[in-house]
Amino acid sequence: MRYLYLAILRQKDHISLVLAVLISITLIFTNESRDIRLLRAKANDFFSVLYAPMAWIRSMGTLEEEANLLREKNLQLTLQMESMMHLAEENRHLRDMLNFKRDTKISLQPAKVIHKGMVSNMVSLTVDVGKQHGIVENSPVLTPRGIIGKTVLVGEMSSVVQMISDHNFRISIRILPGGSTGILRWLNEDICEIREVQKNAAVNVGDAVVTSGFSDYFPKDIPVGEVIGIRDERASFQKIVSVKMHNDLSSLLNVFIITETADEQD
Repeated sequence: MRYLYLAILRQKDHISLVLAVLISITLIFTNESRDIRLLRAKANDFFSVLYAPMAWIRSMGTLEEEANLLREKNLQLTLQMESMMHLAEENRHLRDMLNFKRDTKISLQPAKVIHKGMVSNMVSLTVDVGKQHGIVENSPVLTPRGIIGKTVLVGEMSSVVQMISDHNFRISIRILPGGSTGILRWLNEDICEIREVQKNAAVNVGDAVVTSGFSDYFPKDIPVGEVIGIRDERASFQKIVSVKMHNDLSSLLNVFIITETADEQD
């Protein structure tokens, strides 16, 4: 206590000044006279000028934070919209497949695409059905829009499908309504070519291209595509027919595999 008393005595001038200032400030802010109110207003103007840059800096920080939140929300909404559009498209696709399976006269096994391009030397995809589902090698694979390939490697629970877009894939087809036949092979993107078509065959742009039924694996009249071009093959009695496939092979999610045809059922 003695040391505290001595410290106060040594600093009495400073302590007196501080107390006087505090008392003055208290009196100023508690006094409601006209002069004091004017003094307060001027002091407020002075300090508002000093605080303005700090307030601007704080507002900029708040704006940046709000902008980040808005960008995050915008991204979330965009992803949600994309997801909803994807689900709507998938729902439409599944409805088409359900209607196709209900109307067709052949036995079909639904399958889901689980991988693409598993075999290095072949354009292929992998589906989630195999021997346990009645799948064998060379089973035709299709969608409601038409043929997309055939199984080439069948396991117990999965199968590898050779795509129609593989350069080594060949399929016998018929062009309707004329009935001309030929061999179809992939050219590029969603375009195929039909060769071995007789030059005098009746073929027109817009004709339907279906499987011929001459194959040991593909039943007849399964859609393949539509004729978009015809040209004569030089030094030959044949012509080449260009075909646009019905399927978009880059966006396949669900397919069917034919396990039994109507002839087999009979």
